[in-house]
Amino acid sequence: MSELKKIYVATGPGDAHVLRGLLEASGVRVVIRGDDFVPLQGGSLFHVETRPSVWVLQDENFLRAREIADNYANDLRNETDSSDQQWECTACHEAIEQQFSHCWKCGQARS
Repeated sequence: MSELKKIYVATGPGDAHVLRGLLEASGVRVVIRGDDFVPLQGGSLFHVETRPSVWVLQDENFLRAREIADNYANDLRNETDSSDQQWECTACHEAIEQQFSHCWKCGQARS
């Protein structure tokens, strides 16, 4: 029998379950450990040791699962990086989030 191998440490339970869905859609069986931990007072108590993690069940799927998990993590990183970017309105100099094509303050189109 194969030993479980950890391929991903998630930011939270939702993150872990999204990756699990991607892996299982590709025919890779995985389990999630630690997704039942919920901070009682809110906030973020998730540290590396307590965050949910995704584990592969079969050794022969490890490399494929690792590649899918790495691509998923890179996509998340790129999404976060691009959502943090802003543009400056040429008319009123307001900082506008990247996804908007017009200034919310004066209506000027992005140039």
